[in-house]
Amino acid sequence: MQDPFVFRFKPVRHKRRVYRHLILTTDDTGTRPKVIKYNISTFITIAVLLFLVLGGFIGLVIFEHDRDERYELKLSEKEQRIEELSASNTELSTEIASLNNKIEILSNTVTTKTASEAELVETLEAQAVPSEFPLTGSASFKENTGDIPECVFTASEGTTVVATAAGVVEDVLEDETYGNAIVVDHGNGYKTYYKNLGDSMVRKGDSVSAGTTLFIIGSDNSELCYQISNNGEYINPLDILQING
Repeated sequence: MQDPFVFRFKPVRHKRRVYRHLILTTDDTGTRPKVIKYNISTFITIAVLLFLVLGGFIGLVIFEHDRDERYELKLSEKEQRIEELSASNTELSTEIASLNNKIEILSNTVTTKTASEAELVETLEAQAVPSEFPLTGSASFKENTGDIPECVFTASEGTTVVATAAGVVEDVLEDETYGNAIVVDHGNGYKTYYKNLGDSMVRKGDSVSAGTTLFIIGSDNSELCYQISNNGEYINPLDILQING
């Protein structure tokens, strides 16, 4: 029976280190060749280090190249954006100039229209002022300046009595002295009164303009009594009447 406490020793083999030699020579006969001793592990370590350094350098070059490309791309995009904005700015400037031109045209149109409307209003207002002569032909007249100032015209047969301004016939009525009377309201505070023995040529509610025939002078109705009131007060017709000749 074998003793369990007996130890057996096995021989251990030692690994041999294998060295490589690198011999450096030159053509110069006076120079001794150099011998460099190295082993494979050292060579591998150096190779790995060189590979890492070279890889890092290549990676750095690639990174710098990519960064430059990205920078150039961004720069190109910015330049393109600037060109687009410049083109848009040019279009907007052109559009603004066109709009300003249209605004100026509209402003001139409005100004012209306003001036035309003002002229029209002024013309209409002037047409409603009883300043025209109340007869189509020549006539003699006398002025009465009593409580109710008036002008009494004497005209020849065939002369017509006409409205002295635009307005509406307010009333056609009888007059104790002159037979008939026509009242025309001119809508601006003025009213005119035409009194004559002849027949009225208009009716209540008719619109008249300056020159509309109201009476026709005959042999038996040669006189016309003409009166004007402004805002309810009678005024002398000669103050605004235009008499030529």
